Amino acid sequence: MTIPASAPTVVTQAFTFALDPAPEQASAMLSHVGGSRFAYNALLGLVRDNWDENRTKKDAGLEVTKEDYVSTSHFGLLYLWAEHRDELAPWWAQNGSSTYNDAARRLSKAFTNFHKGRAKFPHFKRRGQGGSVRIVGPAVRLADSHHVTISRIGAVKTYESTRKLYRHLERGTGRIVAATLAQRNGRWSVSFTAQVTRQLPATRTPERIIGVDLGITTLYSGATPDGEHVLEVDNPRHLVKAQRSLAHAQHVASRRQGPRKGVEPSNRWRRANARVQRVHAHVANARSDQIHQVTTRLAKDYDVIVVETLNVKGMVKNHSLAKHISDAGFSEFVRQLEYKTQWYGSTLVKADRFYPSSKTCGRCGTVRATLSLAMRTYACESCGHQVDRDLNAATNLARLGLPGTHSGTGRGGKGKTGSVRPAHPREASTEAHTPVGV
Repeated sequence: MTIPASAPTVVTQAFTFALDPAPEQASAMLSHVGGSRFAYNALLGLVRDNWDENRTKKDAGLEVTKEDYVSTSHFGLLYLWAEHRDELAPWWAQNGSSTYNDAARRLSKAFTNFHKGRAKFPHFKRRGQGGSVRIVGPAVRLADSHHVTISRIGAVKTYESTRKLYRHLERGTGRIVAATLAQRNGRWSVSFTAQVTRQLPATRTPERIIGVDLGITTLYSGATPDGEHVLEVDNPRHLVKAQRSLAHAQHVASRRQGPRKGVEPSNRWRRANARVQRVHAHVANARSDQIHQVTTRLAKDYDVIVVETLNVKGMVKNHSLAKHISDAGFSEFVRQLEYKTQWYGSTLVKADRFYPSSKTCGRCGTVRATLSLAMRTYACESCGHQVDRDLNAATNLARLGLPGTHSGTGRGGKGKTGSVRPAHPREASTEAHTPVGV
């Protein structure tokens, strides 16, 4: 079936590539990251001293006006840095201007979140094993499909080909907005934020519908509206499998001289801590790779995908399951579906958080009052229907994707995802079983 294409659409997309810098290039990149951290801490110290001085004046009965406070806006902090940089950091010219622009931007955002009550007062950034710096403008660009040119650093080789982004730039269908240079787990990477013109396909006719139930034992269970079990992915438990290697690496690192106030970490601790970071990186990469494979398959093979809206933040408060829930990556699974359904013309529908997909009988529609996690088989007390718990939930979710049962717009993504609020009773504490539709 040929899918008609819609008009070209400009989307913001991230492209991340691992870097293979020479030793002198790695040192220069570390200087950029450290310079951004230093400028952030220096500006925060200047603002805090200004606030403390004004507070002292108020306590002494002196008048303090709005002009007595330094500005915490992005440009206000940049002006403050330009005023004090020569005395605070005589070496500031060794790094690019984006280094200090990034520090002012981050600190300004931190103060905005503080003023709006979304976060606590900004704190000083500790010197650690990694960090990042955001570079904007032409200071970073692709030299070719295997090299990234960074101002003050030069052409840095990449481990992998950058042709996915490079071809967009060659055709004129892509534009680099910014790039983030980061050191994570002992390795360097560059992440480009680019505006790419894509020929998005039109929304497909809802013929192939799947409901996906997320769980711990079985990571993804998928079913069609008629109850056919079409997807089952066991939980690989990446973190649990790596627990022994992680514990050993952490034990070795704990017996080395680590960083503490006034004491530099030993080289043996640095090597031991690098091993710990490599284990964490392996777990994160394996988890991300699996989620990418499953979400791409779903977005390509199905026209409508119905998923649960889970309160992950509340779920991890269960200390018995917190590690396993975090290891599953439920939020990342849904996030990837949101943009991949845009790319492939499918529809993502999110069921309401209180929709009783597990408690509802897939045959007669009766809703149980309670259903413990230990009950892996759903047994309906009304019609006697017995079915696997996850399969029953996936079937109920899939039926929400039938035409006329949801308010989806045909697109995933922010502001366009279908949201289901059916007339089912909420998962509550009612003693009697309430049949749906009565």
